[in-house]
Amino acid sequence: MKLNPLRYLSTFLLLLFAFAEHASAQETCLSYEPASVTLAGTISKKTFPGPPNYESIRKGDMAETSWVLRLAIPICTIASGEDDAERGVTDLQLILTPRPYSTYKRFVGRKFRLKATGKLTHAITGHHHTAVLLEVAEISRGG
Repeated sequence: MKLNPLRYLSTFLLLLFAFAEHASAQETCLSYEPASVTLAGTISKKTFPGPPNYESIRKGDMAETSWVLRLAIPICTIASGEDDAERGVTDLQLILTPRPYSTYKRFVGRKFRLKATGKLTHAITGHHHTAVLLEVAEISRGG
């Protein structure tokens, strides 16, 4: 039986590309607070169901509007204390004080990429509408 070097080369290249794609698709795992992180993405306003049942605005729950950072690249988080590990995180609800809302409102709904720096925290109340939240220290254009 004659060996076909082209067949082995093509199989090797196929495996190499599959490995490279898998490695590039892997998420970056980040730590919760007190560690500071910088993430890239876009910000939009999203409306979620609030009290009393946090299930459906149509069925009578109050509407709660929050800013959400949509990440350019998914992340994962590392479990810490009572904060659970999460995988495939693409949306993070932003926690801001009233003053930064007025400072950063010009970034909401824009298509350009932003850098948001702050501390990650895990959802703990019904008012937290994403599994992971970002307590914002700063938002700037770029990323």
